[in-house]
Amino acid sequence: PVSQVMEELTAIFADMGFAVAEGPQVESDWFNFDALNIPPEHPARQEHDTFFMHRAPGDNRPPHVLRTHTSPVQIRAMMAGKPPIRVIA
Repeated sequence: PVSQVMEELTAIFADMGFAVAEGPQVESDWFNFDALNIPPEHPARQEHDTFFMHRAPGDNRPPHVLRTHTSPVQIRAMMAGKPPIRVIA
């Protein structure tokens, strides 16, 4: 039932000119927080609210997290296209 409803909603939004935008489940700290102006002291960045992917010692890549919301997908869509942007994430 859930999949059927999702497909029906996607079709309805597609008829209104929306596209489906998908993104990774493991997201960079930048897309998940910084691009949204979520400050470092915000509670969403605490380890009890967000699952951070731990890196091996010496790994200098930026931190990654399990995506906590769909806003990073929206940011990726905005970076990839020109306005007006109509997406469901």
